[in-house]
Amino acid sequence: MGAMEMITKINTQIDPEVLVTKYAHDIIEEYELNNTYTPWIDEILTELHDQLDPEDTYPAGSLNLHLVIARKKNTFLGDHLTVRATINAKYHLPCGLTLVPLFQHMEHKVNAVFLHDSQEKLPEYAEVTTAFADGEEMELYFYHKGMADIKEFIHEQIFLEVPAFPRSTQMENSAEE
Repeated sequence: MGAMEMITKINTQIDPEVLVTKYAHDIIEEYELNNTYTPWIDEILTELHDQLDPEDTYPAGSLNLHLVIARKKNTFLGDHLTVRATINAKYHLPCGLTLVPLFQHMEHKVNAVFLHDSQEKLPEYAEVTTAFADGEEMELYFYHKGMADIKEFIHEQIFLEVPAFPRSTQMENSAEE
């Protein structure tokens, strides 16, 4: 961390899309978010449960999100936003065989860089899904009309992690032994 960087207070709200220029350069903003207080996070949790039969009973589940957002500027990437996310989700999916709701726990760290959409057409970004930013390889997104779509990033990364055909733990345990 550079001498100029500082962590401000922890924020408990963020819009699904954020204005990049709302962030000061090199100031880290930290967020602790969950489905109880942030409607768009609750929408993702609800969607995770979409495959279940509405008749099924299961605990409500939870989706907690820790975000660390910083706006940076350099010659290669231009004015960009880095978003480091820690996703902690507890939810249920129907078992691939019995359709019984199965408890799922996702703990997933994923980082994204949002570049100005003028760069979307550049040949170096045509075939890639990641870019090197702030010292590491990050998932590549673009902001449009100054807005970075945080919800789209989180939604996409969660659904990439969701197992396609979950099996009940008894089956998993016997397979692992």
